[in-house]
Amino acid sequence: MNELNGMNKKILNYSLGIVAIACIVSFILFKDWKVVLGLLAGLAIALLGYRMIIAMTLSLRPDEKSGQKQGSLGYVVRYLFYICTFVLLVVLGIPVLALLVGFLCHKAAILLYVVLNREVDDND
Repeated sequence: MNELNGMNKKILNYSLGIVAIACIVSFILFKDWKVVLGLLAGLAIALLGYRMIIAMTLSLRPDEKSGQKQGSLGYVVRYLFYICTFVLLVVLGIPVLALLVGFLCHKAAILLYVVLNREVDDND
């Protein structure tokens, strides 16, 4: 569990660093606070979804059938959350592309974590 917490902290820090760079660049290019807000909101949505995934995996039942049912329900709830929050923010005037880029900043952070922390297999 301690290793999981360490991984999550690193991914959170990478996410915040990547989105900070994206916010600075986007503000220089577009001079629009809605774009910056969209980037931050997209990251927040991605981080909440990530927490939902972690909570679901830690609470999965060992029985395969009920575990599959629980996992499927978790996917549905998470995607409904994504849809509802994205639609609400777009209706409020936040640029959808900024939301998506903010969301992808977290995915880039996960990829960065994997690349920086991969263990090399001696058999290669």
